[in-house]
Amino acid sequence: MTKAVEFTAGLSDAPEQVSKDASLLGGYAYQIIRQQSKKVFKLRSHVLADTDTENLHDMRIGTRKLRAALLLFADVIEPVNATASNEKGITDLVQPLKQLTKALGKVRDFDVMQTWFSQAIAPERKDEKKDSASFDFSKKEKKTITALLKKLKKRRKKQFAKMEETLQSSDYKQLSKRCKQWIKQPSFSPAAEAEAASDAISRVIPPLTQLLQHPGWQIATQNRNRQLTPGKRLTLTQLNQQLDTGSQQLHDLRKQIKQTRYQTEFFRSLYGITYAAQIRELRTLQKVLGELQDQLIISEFLTAELGDSWTEKLPTLYQSFQDSRLTLWKKWQPLQAKYLKLGSQLGEKVAA
Repeated sequence: MTKAVEFTAGLSDAPEQVSKDASLLGGYAYQIIRQQSKKVFKLRSHVLADTDTENLHDMRIGTRKLRAALLLFADVIEPVNATASNEKGITDLVQPLKQLTKALGKVRDFDVMQTWFSQAIAPERKDEKKDSASFDFSKKEKKTITALLKKLKKRRKKQFAKMEETLQSSDYKQLSKRCKQWIKQPSFSPAAEAEAASDAISRVIPPLTQLLQHPGWQIATQNRNRQLTPGKRLTLTQLNQQLDTGSQQLHDLRKQIKQTRYQTEFFRSLYGITYAAQIRELRTLQKVLGELQDQLIISEFLTAELGDSWTEKLPTLYQSFQDSRLTLWKKWQPLQAKYLKLGSQLGEKVAA
């Protein structure tokens, strides 16, 4: 009997010991997957009750983190009822999680827009400072937004019904069942025997490498001396053109940043302040792109409901978006420059 077979047999005989030993990669992975799995599935009833939109938000984040954990530890765990191979077993869990995230996300988008528009037209209180979500709308603009809020409510209701179907589907029940079964009776591959502290860094490098290679970093750049750098003296018209053609890439980049951030956060306790600073920077990247993304989502909704002339019907909002867009992009450019440089250095090392 080979060592690999001997070890695999040993794991199947004592999965509880492996899952309880957090110093081993298997135990470390078990704790993370168990935590995220419990968070996701306990929120189902609260989400369906629809008494607090934060429950839906938390469940959506939980599905993303659970998916990120499953992908990160794909070679460590062996899912229940894997249909062909361990890789196939992970896919059977990841795909329904991805669909669940998507269903929750569509409702969440309406929640965010409802909150945003409600706050935008809310009367300013004397004890509150005016923030970026407050606008000096005309009565006509407020009337238009009030009508939009009614439409948002109806569209959200329809999307919520579709999400309910997802949460009550056989696919969801099977996903929940398999995850819960694995938590009760975990199974691991030989990779689970590795020391978590020594193996962690080799696991975060691939996600970071993929992030550096994402084409979204190249939006609104210029090539100087064979080096991509953020475009200087970019006009608002030029930026809008870049965002019109590259919005999907930026959206995908933000999703990649989120997943990488979650995966690096899983190992936060094993490293020091430099590692923590990198995680904070990923959050900053996500936040800046998020503000731009919110504008794009709201603009798309307004175009769908009011047509291209929404800019004339809501001139105050349109002008505010235009005024802030270049400011947001200037916040993005120093970060963009750093990651473009890191990506270039990575490419040089690979080529060498």
